Amino acid sequence: MSYDIYLKERVSGDTIMLPVKHVMIGGTYQADYDPVTKTFSPAAIREAWLNITYNYGRYYYEAAENDERFYGDDDGKINNLGIRGIYGKTGAESISMLKDIAKRIENKYKKDGEWIKTVRKETVYKDEEGNVVDSIDAIFSDIKVAEKEEIEFELSEGPNTDYWQDTAANAIKPIFQLIAMAELRPDGIWEGD
Repeated sequence: MSYDIYLKERVSGDTIMLPVKHVMIGGTYQADYDPVTKTFSPAAIREAWLNITYNYGRYYYEAAENDERFYGDDDGKINNLGIRGIYGKTGAESISMLKDIAKRIENKYKKDGEWIKTVRKETVYKDEEGNVVDSIDAIFSDIKVAEKEEIEFELSEGPNTDYWQDTAANAIKPIFQLIAMAELRPDGIWEGD
C-alpha cells in the first residue's frame, strides 16, 4: 500500500509535466529495461508524481500533530491527515509545510547530529528444523511454519538501503522530492492516493 501523490494543473487537472526529466525512486516508479543485461533501472520522467510507501505514514502523522495546516475533513470529522494535509494546496503553499514536517522528524529522531536507535518488534517464522523462513514465503508459499516468534531489536532511524524499512531518514527523503517538485511548479495543486 502506498500514497500516489501528484502535482496537477489547476485548470485542466492534468498531472504537470516538469520542464526537466528527473529520477525519483519511490515505492513504485517507471523503469527502463536493458535487454542486453536483462536488468531494470529507474527511468527519467517529466511527470510530477511520486509514490511513497505507507510504511512512512506514522512519521508524517506524528510530525503533523497539532499543526492545523495538516488537519482537514476525514469522513465528516476534522483529523490529522499526515502527508495528505498537502492535498488541495498549491506547491507554493506546501513548501513550508513539507520543510516543517521534515525538520520535526529530524529533530525527534536525531540527537547531537546522530540518528537515534529505536526498539522494534518483528514476527519471525521458523520451519520444522528451526530455520528462519522469509515472512513472505511463510505467508504465501507451501512452506510449513512450525513456530512463530515475536522478537525485539534495535534499529537506527538513519538512512537504510532497504526502501521499505520505516526509518525517520527514509521517511524524510520523499519529502524533499515533493519540495523539489513544488519549487519547480509552485502553481500546481497537490492530489493523491
